[in-house]
Amino acid sequence: MTPLKVGWQENALISLMDLVAEEQGFFEDRGLDVTLMPMESGQVAVTSALRGEVDILYGPQSNLVQAASQGECFKVLSTGHGNSINFVARKDVKLPSKKSDAFPGGLTDVEGLKVGVPSLGSATDRQARTVLKAAGVDEDKIDFIAVGVGGTAVAAFEGGSVDVLVTFPPASEALPKDSYQMVVDLVNHPENSPLKDVIISHQIAPCGFLEDNEEAVLGYCKAYLDAREWALEPGNADALSKILATHLSMKPEVAKSMWKDYGAVWDTPTTLSSQVWKAQTKYNSPQEQTTPPYDEWVYGPCATEDPRN
Repeated sequence: MTPLKVGWQENALISLMDLVAEEQGFFEDRGLDVTLMPMESGQVAVTSALRGEVDILYGPQSNLVQAASQGECFKVLSTGHGNSINFVARKDVKLPSKKSDAFPGGLTDVEGLKVGVPSLGSATDRQARTVLKAAGVDEDKIDFIAVGVGGTAVAAFEGGSVDVLVTFPPASEALPKDSYQMVVDLVNHPENSPLKDVIISHQIAPCGFLEDNEEAVLGYCKAYLDAREWALEPGNADALSKILATHLSMKPEVAKSMWKDYGAVWDTPTTLSSQVWKAQTKYNSPQEQTTPPYDEWVYGPCATEDPRN
């Protein structure tokens, strides 16, 4: 068995397939002895990889742009899931412009309010600003407040520290249904969403590690795809819910409801074309518009074809 250290994101769906691969034995089936190492954010994961503390990790394209600007090199192994964020507001917030949950929903009424995001400058923060800009909202007239994720985000929302919360699972499931109203539902109305082609994160590996451990990386890619295929099988919903419940500290019935609401975000292509890679640039910050070269940063044997074939 080949040892492999994999960084995964706590309190989010980003690293679900790593958890599935571990629980279902897909890593072991591919000859890997994987240690899953929890990470607080994409920035932390990238820093850990550069220190040699993790071998494979997750990373939005914006993290890769930053790494490239600093002379670092990573290879993209696969795509992750699509958009999972929605905007919700407290019940007392007025949304007179809202006609439906589909974009733009009540976004124009958000101007002048306090909007909670995980952290300022995070991928979620940038995606939220993209959505607001597309709705014609002046972001300079919004007070963006960092509220963290999970329980801290819920507490900030319920305590009135913010009027609107940019939410995603599992925090979305921790909010009592009667405590909020939907500003815009981007997940269930993707056809109208400014985030309809976003990839929340990629699976990546430092170039140096890949060059020295290509067989291990290919094994990881195969296990990752095994996990995605298994997770999307309707007959595995109960087993998947148990995995979610264990790692996200929620009741199985809540996890099952969450998967019903958000599981479709994983039903996206696992291969990464140059067109999709280039399309991600618009979700980066204005300082991160120079996309790393596709041919140099995307690992073909994993990201442009199925290595199991």
